[in-house]
Amino acid sequence: MEDATSLDRDLTERSIEREIDLVAGAIRMVAAGSAPAVTLVGLDFGPAVAAASTAAASAAGVVLEPLWHPDDSGCDLRIHETPVGDHD
Repeated sequence: MEDATSLDRDLTERSIEREIDLVAGAIRMVAAGSAPAVTLVGLDFGPAVAAASTAAASAAGVVLEPLWHPDDSGCDLRIHETPVGDHD
């Protein structure tokens, strides 16, 4: 039983890391001006990934916006340029 629990935990951690890597790539793409926005959909851990990535988005000068599902079961993530006039 312990092996199954360990496997589940490892799989979950790898999945979260993969989703964080996807968001980091989208942040870099938008920050570099390669795309005005990127939307990542179908994330299994959207809320957790958003929480872990918001500071990185802010530091890169882009906005990470959670797009909540109608049933609040999770969210997709949209990374976009900071609107003109919203810079610090």
